[in-house]
Amino acid sequence: MEAAISGTNRAVCISLVAVEPLVRGFPPHSSLRELAQTTAARPEEVTSLRPIKPPSRWTGELARAIDGTARQTASDGWSGPGTDGARAVAEAISRHLGSVHMAADVVIDEGNGCPAAWRKNFLLVTRSHIALLVMTIDD
Repeated sequence: MEAAISGTNRAVCISLVAVEPLVRGFPPHSSLRELAQTTAARPEEVTSLRPIKPPSRWTGELARAIDGTARQTASDGWSGPGTDGARAVAEAISRHLGSVHMAADVVIDEGNGCPAAWRKNFLLVTRSHIALLVMTIDD
């Protein structure tokens, strides 16, 4: 999927940058903001958070981000692999961490610490883990 949405002058990366155990079980006893701060390198960098309801919608948002990225990077107007790519990511997360029961779109302001030209962050909460899924485009 990354190869499909990478243009000749851009690098695309989709990764789980943080996976933490959900210490006190599900449902979490902390707010989504506090959970997001747990996954951020520096908690103060979490500047905003928008819950995604129902949580299954996060894959649709990832698909739209992938397709938007493909349109930005493709020179031939190709529409991109959003739905299949997002489904593959969701299935991999489900296999390794369990089904996503809570999700949020998170804005993390890393200042000059993140060289990415574009970044999209998803906080994902399963019954046993908190994860931060990050999609970036680098020039």
